[in-house]
Amino acid sequence: MDDNDRVPVKDKNFIGIGKLVFDSNAEWNIPHLHFMVDKTAAGNFEATLLEFGLVSWAEDIKNAIASLTRQTHAHIISVTEKTGFDEFIREVDDHVMDDYWREYRKRDFTLAREGRDLSHEMDSRFLRAVRAMISEDTEKRIKEIADLNAEVIINAFNKSYSATLSTVTFYNLEAAA
Repeated sequence: MDDNDRVPVKDKNFIGIGKLVFDSNAEWNIPHLHFMVDKTAAGNFEATLLEFGLVSWAEDIKNAIASLTRQTHAHIISVTEKTGFDEFIREVDDHVMDDYWREYRKRDFTLAREGRDLSHEMDSRFLRAVRAMISEDTEKRIKEIADLNAEVIINAFNKSYSATLSTVTFYNLEAAA
């Protein structure tokens, strides 16, 4: 692939990275999707989804991400209804977003060095929510049951998805500085 076939990142001012997680009650799943937010020279915000090359603009970060989320959801529904899941595989096999991916990984690993990468932040958020919901006695009983039924529990959990957006995680690199 020629470098001219890639979406350029040279003049981008990336201020954050994020993930979208969609749950599905179909036989298929959508893997975590990754996005970056760029603050444009005009002061607007551009949110770009790396897997599908979708782009959204707004005057603030929150609306740029919200718009990208809606656009991504519409794209997922459209593709699954019209061309089928294999279209996603064709889209992610395109190298047009390689330079964005390079920039995303650099930022995520920089955050990981400080213990703040997105994957662990999402996992920690989930664990904190679970811990807040259960008492010590309940936790002990769950551990006993889990020891006996770990595989059954994991299989049941993996089959319990719905077709809604479950998580949007964004890390503002400017705010952390």
